[in-house]
Amino acid sequence: MDYRRISFLTWTTLTALLLQGSSGIKITRVVVPARLEVGGQGDLDCSWEEDTDHMYSIKWYQGAHEFYRYTPTFRDPIQVFDPPTLDVDLEKSWGGSVRIANVSLGAEGPFHCEVSADGPTFHTASDSASLTVVDLPDGVPVIKGVRSHYLPGSWVDLTCTSFRSKPAVRLSFVINTQPVSPGWLEPQSDQTDEEGLTTSSLRLRFSLRPRQLEEGEVRVECISEIPGVYRESSQDVLSTSPPYHASVRGGSAAPAGTRVWPSPLALALSLLLLAPIATHPLL
Repeated sequence: MDYRRISFLTWTTLTALLLQGSSGIKITRVVVPARLEVGGQGDLDCSWEEDTDHMYSIKWYQGAHEFYRYTPTFRDPIQVFDPPTLDVDLEKSWGGSVRIANVSLGAEGPFHCEVSADGPTFHTASDSASLTVVDLPDGVPVIKGVRSHYLPGSWVDLTCTSFRSKPAVRLSFVINTQPVSPGWLEPQSDQTDEEGLTTSSLRLRFSLRPRQLEEGEVRVECISEIPGVYRESSQDVLSTSPPYHASVRGGSAAPAGTRVWPSPLALALSLLLLAPIATHPLL
C-alpha cells in the first residue's frame, strides 16, 4: 500500500473542503462606535454574506468574553451572558446588531463578531473593531493661587487642575482672551491613579505688567479639553485694590477715588480773577 499516495489524497481532500468552506460564508462589515463615554450607549453591527453555506449563529465577544449570541433556529434566538463591562439592550438587539449600554472603562478594546455556518462545513468567519471609552473629568478645572489684589510687577503663580479623566485632558491658559507666552508655563503634570484615571495640572508663572492692569483687572482662563470630545473652562480675576490706573505709561498713578487738591499757584490765579467781581457789586 502506497501510504504516501493516501496521505497526499487526504491532504488534497481536506484542502478542498477548507477552500469550499471559506468561500461559503464571510463577514463583510464589523462596526462599533469609535468612542463612548462611561455610562453611554451605542450600536454594534456585523454583516455577512452567504454562498454555499447558511448562517447558523452569530456571536459577539468583548475581548475573550462572549456576551451575545443569536441562533435563529432556537426557540429563544437571543442569549446574553451577563458581561461585567456593559449591558445589552435586548429590545434593540437582533441578528448581528446589538445595542450596548452602561459601558465601563473595562469595555475598551476589541469587539469580535463571529459568524458560524451550519453543517456540513461548520465554517466560522470572524472580524473585529476597537472601541475607545472616555471618562470625562470630575467637574470643571480649578484655578488655585489667586491673591486678593495685585500691583504692577506683582508675581503671579497659579495652578490649574483637572481631576480624574481618561484619557488625560489637555490644559491651557488664556489671559484677557489671548494665549499666554509658552515661557510662562511649566510642563503639564499627569498623575494616574489605580483606577486608570488621570489628574492633570498646569502651572502658570509671570510678572504683571502695568498695561495689563490699566482696566483694573486681568482675566485668567484655564481651558481643559479632550479634542473632539470635551471642553470646559473656568475663569478668575486678578484685580488691584484699589484699582490701578495709569493714564501715562511710565508715570505715577493715583488710586481711583483719591481727591486731588489744586496747587498754590492755581489758587492764587483763581483769587485774582474773582477780585474785580467782588469790588463791583451788582446794582
